[in-house]
Amino acid sequence: MAEAAGPTRRERLGVWLKDRLRYEWLLRRPAPAQLGIANRRERLEAAPDGFGQACLWRYTSRLHAPAIQPELGRRLLRRCLAAAPIRRRPTPGWAAGPPEVSVLIGHRGTERLPLLLATLESLAAQEGVRLECLVIEQDSEPRIADRLPGWVRHIHGPLPDPTAPYNRSHTFNLGAREAQAPVLLLHDNDMLVPTGYARRLLERISRGYAVVNPKRFVFYLDETHSAAVLAGSGAYDARPAEAIVQNLEAGGSMAITAEAYAAIGGMDEGFVGWGGEDNEFWDRCLTRPTWIWGYEPIVHLWHRGQPLKHRTDNPNLERARAVMRRPALERIAALRPAPVPGLVSTIIPVHNRAALLRAAVASVLEQDHRPIEIVIVDDGSSDDTGAVADGLAADHPQTIRVIHQPNRGPGAARQRGLDQSRGEFVQYLDSDDLLLPGKFSAQVDALRRSPGAGIAYGPSLEEDHSRRPVERCGPMRATGIPLERLFPRLLLERWWTTSCPLYRRDLLDRIGPWQPWINEEDWEYDGRAGATGTPLVWVPAPVSVRRIHMGDDHLSDRGHLDPRKLVDRSRAQESLLRSALAAGVDPGGPEMARFSRSAFLLSRQCGAAGAEQAARRLFRLARRHGARQPRRQLEFLLYGLLAAALGWGRAARLSMGVRTRLRPGPRSGGNMT
Repeated sequence: MAEAAGPTRRERLGVWLKDRLRYEWLLRRPAPAQLGIANRRERLEAAPDGFGQACLWRYTSRLHAPAIQPELGRRLLRRCLAAAPIRRRPTPGWAAGPPEVSVLIGHRGTERLPLLLATLESLAAQEGVRLECLVIEQDSEPRIADRLPGWVRHIHGPLPDPTAPYNRSHTFNLGAREAQAPVLLLHDNDMLVPTGYARRLLERISRGYAVVNPKRFVFYLDETHSAAVLAGSGAYDARPAEAIVQNLEAGGSMAITAEAYAAIGGMDEGFVGWGGEDNEFWDRCLTRPTWIWGYEPIVHLWHRGQPLKHRTDNPNLERARAVMRRPALERIAALRPAPVPGLVSTIIPVHNRAALLRAAVASVLEQDHRPIEIVIVDDGSSDDTGAVADGLAADHPQTIRVIHQPNRGPGAARQRGLDQSRGEFVQYLDSDDLLLPGKFSAQVDALRRSPGAGIAYGPSLEEDHSRRPVERCGPMRATGIPLERLFPRLLLERWWTTSCPLYRRDLLDRIGPWQPWINEEDWEYDGRAGATGTPLVWVPAPVSVRRIHMGDDHLSDRGHLDPRKLVDRSRAQESLLRSALAAGVDPGGPEMARFSRSAFLLSRQCGAAGAEQAARRLFRLARRHGARQPRRQLEFLLYGLLAAALGWGRAARLSMGVRTRLRPGPRSGGNMT
């Protein structure tokens, strides 16, 4: 890091008056309170689990107070390392078995070799996880292979032009192709990490996040301090850090699933030299479920700065700004392999539904359109569903592939299947539903006759298996009539079932990935499709069957008042509103008024279940878009006062109780509630 000018008297006084007390308070409280340290006027957002903070700043920022009073930074480093210690080992101690994380480290030359070896020692000290470490040496000839520990895999990946500047994107793309683990850790060769670093990354990946940026504070050591560390000292707080950077974005160290890395096109190798590639890559990462709340301390070892990296006239930074004027989803589509023309990819998420899965797969195989592929995602089944899926793939090896993953819910499962599919057209099929004969041929033909349309749909029937005899009826909701667009009706209800539409792949590339939610993720997904204004094309013949049954284990079933489920519903409603407005739905129209009423009811449900933050957001949303009538204005005003006096939880429980006594019986209308 470059040396800064000495602090002025005014800066010293400002830290004493405005920062010191806050630092003392947070540094004396139990962990993880120290993660709440930030510059004054910066706003922090707590992680969903409370362990981690995101500084809501446009770019990475340095902590100001420790630069004025270095002892504050030294104490912060000590507190962070007490909670997350850094250790170094010459060889790893984890058990044998397939790797859970592949660490990718790019390297060139011999100047930074001591830093690389120290970095590898901190990785070898990881606990509770199995790693493989790949060092990708980008040089005209291998220079460091015999200097690396035996447990590290060396890959020599020279550029076609050996005189070209270092290309960081090329090293990571090469490493990703060679990696064996499902999670990639893109890591610099000058960063020491705590012993639980990789294990905590995997914990967040297991929650459905595809990208994890774990860095809360990066402590940049000066040259003297780094030399002591490289000589074997473990006293990382022996001297104050030269600088402390918070929430460093893409650079340095971040994790991404191997599938997400491929799905967003890897890193852009058009960046040659230093700078820019991280910013552009991170922008594409944000199209995936991303953990942005930093919680880890990292120690950065000193080295000479890279040429041009921090200069404003760096051509790579100029290229990054120019490239990022295009939407991230467009750049992803350009970097990924082109889909297979005419291929229909059917994605089937399944959880504990062996018998139903067989019928669903058979309905796809019976389609008369070819070519087809089926991607089954076994979402953590605990019965024989996984074995049944594997048996189906063995019977149809050219058509069916199976992916097994821990239980993450329907959105994450569908996205996993989409990332592994290759078709020009995409069909989502729930494992308890059926496709009717001729669906693909009719809908593919309709889309080809209407090149501007992004979705084909048709009448969907229903089978109620809770009644005897089972009969088919329908069409359900609006699937029996031709509509030109998804909105405005989509604001009231998801008026088709998942098996009904057939999508063009390029439309899905534009709207982005499924959310890893357990409720209303399908409605939110179609809302983003509707926001594009894509035309629909309707086919008159019935295309699918929705089977209604009781007692089965649904991927999205977690209980009606489960706070997590209600929070997902609240997020879906917020996204749906944004999509409706983008699609041009009249803010004063009847659809918006009804949406507001439903959002208000959901706000009270969230409050009653303890999800008070979601309750507050939904109330504000409902009030902003539904208070056009005097009676509604009064209702919102009174409820807002009640919530301010009693709290959102108590106000919701009181309101819902009064409403239940005054208006007994189920509430009619849509699937908003």
